Amino acid sequence: MGLLEGKVAMITGGARGQGRAHALTLAREGADIVFCDIAAPVSEVEYETATPDDVERTTRDVE
Repeated sequence: MGLLEGKVAMITGGARGQGRAHALTLAREGADIVFCDIAAPVSEVEYETATPDDVERTTRDVE
C-alpha cells in the first residue's frame, strides 16, 4: 500500500516534463491521477508543446 492510497492528484501539464514525472511518482504511491495538457501547438509560446502521443504515453504509464 502506497502513502497516497485513496487520494486523488490533479496535475496540469501532465503529458511530459515535470508534470509527467509528478504523475508517475504520485501514481506509484497509490494516488488516482487526473491530468490535463493542451497537447497541441500554441503560437504564443516558443517551445515545443506536448502532443496527443505524449498524453497517451503518460496515461498508459500511470495505469
